[in-house]
Amino acid sequence: MSQIQRFAVVGEGDPETLLAAVAERTGLVPTGEVAARRIFLDTADGRVRKAGGCLEMRSPVRGRQAPTLVWSSVETGETLGTVDLARDADPPRWVEDLPDSPVRDRLAPLLEMRVLLPQAEVMSRLTMLAERDDEGKTTARLVLDDSTLLGSATLPPVVEVLPVRGYEKDATRLAGFLAAQVILEPVDGPLVDLAREALDAPAYLSSKLKLVLDPDVTAEEAWREVLSVLASTMAANLEGTRDDTDSEFLHDYRVAVRRTRSVLQEGRGVLPDEARARWRQEFKWLGDITTPTRDADVHLLDLPALVATLPAERAADLEPLHDLLVAHQQRCHDELVEALDSERAAALVASWDRFLTEPWTDAGTDASRPAPEVAAERLAKAWKRVVRDGRRIGDDSPAELLHDLRKDAKRLRYLLECFGSLLDREVAPLAVKALKGLQDCLGEFQDTEVQADALGHFGDALVARGDTPAATLLAMGGVVEHLGERGRRARQQFAGRFAAFDHPDTRRVFRRLIDVSEGTDG
Repeated sequence: MSQIQRFAVVGEGDPETLLAAVAERTGLVPTGEVAARRIFLDTADGRVRKAGGCLEMRSPVRGRQAPTLVWSSVETGETLGTVDLARDADPPRWVEDLPDSPVRDRLAPLLEMRVLLPQAEVMSRLTMLAERDDEGKTTARLVLDDSTLLGSATLPPVVEVLPVRGYEKDATRLAGFLAAQVILEPVDGPLVDLAREALDAPAYLSSKLKLVLDPDVTAEEAWREVLSVLASTMAANLEGTRDDTDSEFLHDYRVAVRRTRSVLQEGRGVLPDEARARWRQEFKWLGDITTPTRDADVHLLDLPALVATLPAERAADLEPLHDLLVAHQQRCHDELVEALDSERAAALVASWDRFLTEPWTDAGTDASRPAPEVAAERLAKAWKRVVRDGRRIGDDSPAELLHDLRKDAKRLRYLLECFGSLLDREVAPLAVKALKGLQDCLGEFQDTEVQADALGHFGDALVARGDTPAATLLAMGGVVEHLGERGRRARQQFAGRFAAFDHPDTRRVFRRLIDVSEGTDG
């Protein structure tokens, strides 16, 4: 099915006159008109839009009809699903707020743990027309979307040509006719894109670090740019973290802090020594204050999966644990907000911003060297460390060695993500992909141990309350046993995952990336 084509009415163009002229020239016939209040919804990172969709809560302006959640394809205009909401419903935030329906089931893996946030609100008049053949079959559809954006910003009327499966040529011909009209200009995105642009809305957040560094810059310039981008990421996620909008704001904030710490650690000889030592200490503090809340978030996020390991008839036994985790998360978050609002946090942010913009008069001796050279040296060392330490781990090695290797692998990953574009933009993603399999295994091993240990502490807290049913503690015991089994499987998988990372093909990828002249095998 071909793509929908859109045109904005520009200048003093009258959309009604245009529509009448188009109908007369092409034989389009009116098929309906709708007046509706529409609230466009998406996650902070634009998951619906990035998946090629548009989600809106549409409420009729007239009548007592209940609002409907409409999920449509941006590419084809096809309606992917609709859900009738309660008459007085607010816009849904969590996917769980939607009524049980196939749409809810399909949206759940897309939205995951993120909330839906209003992106724009408009009052719309939608005029629909259709082109029909001699047999009365619809061969193309046209929609005039005349919307008013709530607020001071304005939107142009938009004409959409929607293809009909099997009659794509008719839609193309109709779009060609519209393209010749002087009062129309093609637009790429749907109305929600125009509305966000008119509102000067910030770009959707991204947890992926999109850094393309200039290979001709010095190490100081490269380090400064990377640290500045990471500072912007922290700032973009701070409000959502403070408001506890959803757990991903804190997650992405923490990742930016950890990346900053890694870049600082690998910045010896580039940053001024005294400043580097100070910032490493400050960002460790910043990371530490976020850890309890992130751990509490993870416990809550993982609970449904843990409950699913129990027989269905025993799922309710874990409700006291759920209530405990909710209260625990709230306490942790309150303490986090207090720390983020402290004088120390404010001073850190203000002085860090100054540090990133002011000259580094006492920078290290590597600061003036070409950035690719310095980055390659740091990546080579980090890669060799992972290979060396991984080869030392056998089936009977203590868990601490795997945990240490996980930290080293994460540090290598951050270096690849931050500085890979300086070296080989095609090869860097291959190196990240090779590392990811090892990281997933090490992460599963660590997470199951942390979760089992935490459940032990939560079990003690429930026992101390004195009113926890024995069934709850027994169910928690079953969950801990399941976690232990998952951890053992991850432990058994380690040898294979590391062998894949240490494979000659992977070593060639890293050598090509960092151009290790000595030809070491690590």
